Amino acid sequence: MVFKLDPLEVTLAFERREYRLGDTVRATVTLVPSSDVVIRTASLNLVVEGRRTESRMGRTMSAGGGARALQGGNAFTTTDFTPMQQTTEEKEYAEVCYREPFLDSTSLREGVPSRHDVALEIGPGLPRPALEARELQHDANSSLSLDQWWLEVEIDVARGRDQSVRHKIDVNLT
Repeated sequence: MVFKLDPLEVTLAFERREYRLGDTVRATVTLVPSSDVVIRTASLNLVVEGRRTESRMGRTMSAGGGARALQGGNAFTTTDFTPMQQTTEEKEYAEVCYREPFLDSTSLREGVPSRHDVALEIGPGLPRPALEARELQHDANSSLSLDQWWLEVEIDVARGRDQSVRHKIDVNLT
């Protein structure tokens, strides 16, 4: 099987400004194949990266600090409990909030640019991460921050490495 490592050159152009709920991002995606390629699917995605933080109160066990006893020639250790110790866990995540497909089962010829004007609507409703962050605003133990937004072109190439290009985008959903 022949596998193409760099089957396409992908460029993404769009107006650099702050976008809000209900706005439409108008982008131009240009694909220049380095050889004949078949594209299974291609889409323009609005992706959010963020951080989830959760604090928990609980008991932790520590071994080795307790009483030691000798029983039948074997030493054993009892465990000590530290009551109500707080632990904080932080996880990073990325999620596609809105998607606009613009190609499906398409063949492209080597060196022939393929230009696509794509309109990605932000909305009409808030994406799941924004709703969840809003719900957690008054929760003392959990939070969800939406740190960075990306506009991403994602291309599934048959018999080749999938291609993606992403650029930062300013999104304000408040």
